[in-house]
Amino acid sequence: MKKLLLVALMAGAIGSLAYGRNQEIIYIDNSVSIAYQVLNFNYVEPSDTCALGICSNATSSGYFDRELGNINGVRLSASQLDMGIHFYGRIAYRRAQGYVKYQGYSQAGTPIPNGVSGANIAGYSVRLGPVLSSGRVMAIPFVQYGHHAWSRVVGVGTSASYEEDYQNQYFGFGALFQVAMTRILVGSLYAMAGQTLNPSISVPSLGFAQPLGAAPLVKAGVLLNLRLSRLFGLYAGVRYVRFSYGQSPTEQSGSLTVMEPASNTVMTSYEGGLRFFF
Repeated sequence: MKKLLLVALMAGAIGSLAYGRNQEIIYIDNSVSIAYQVLNFNYVEPSDTCALGICSNATSSGYFDRELGNINGVRLSASQLDMGIHFYGRIAYRRAQGYVKYQGYSQAGTPIPNGVSGANIAGYSVRLGPVLSSGRVMAIPFVQYGHHAWSRVVGVGTSASYEEDYQNQYFGFGALFQVAMTRILVGSLYAMAGQTLNPSISVPSLGFAQPLGAAPLVKAGVLLNLRLSRLFGLYAGVRYVRFSYGQSPTEQSGSLTVMEPASNTVMTSYEGGLRFFF
């Protein structure tokens, strides 16, 4: 009888600990957050005339057009984890704006080796998935849909400056892993693979607007969450995004034959902010 009682007490203690550790993750996932971001932006067009059948004309640097730099932004999100139905949902919005280094050409073909571009980047995403729980670890496979928009002003401060606007949707599958390290500290890791949907570009000054080729997209990130009280906490993290655009069809604009070449984009954001639990 004593042995049975001891086993029951141990099982209860283990179950209580597992629930306690799960509860820390539940706190984090039932919250709204606001964060400051530093977004490292790296955009490259390897060649500018592939649509004309010449794809080996990259410069010695390996690209014709490049933008690189850090811009400041903000990220807002809200998430909910319902253990009654074992389901997780999250919606997020981000926006960053600033100036980055530009290396490329003007619309007239004049080289711009050390120019400046204005960058305005915004996006939102929705993530949904079932919750798989095991003690202090939670795994959430998810589907994610999102939208990305980028407005660039090439040659800021010059008479040859012009605007280009890009946008795409995307869809992907991923997994989120969360670990309750202590009663107040939770670590999160996620990764996702998907594809861009309906990418396009417009250049108002040329009257140019064309679809771009869809291509793979990957996302990954790691976060550390510190719960300071039942009402709020702090978090910090790093997020990584990589995607590509395929080249556009050609279009006549006056005497010019205009196209948008294939490109690659990498964005790495470093963020820190507040979480408010509900």
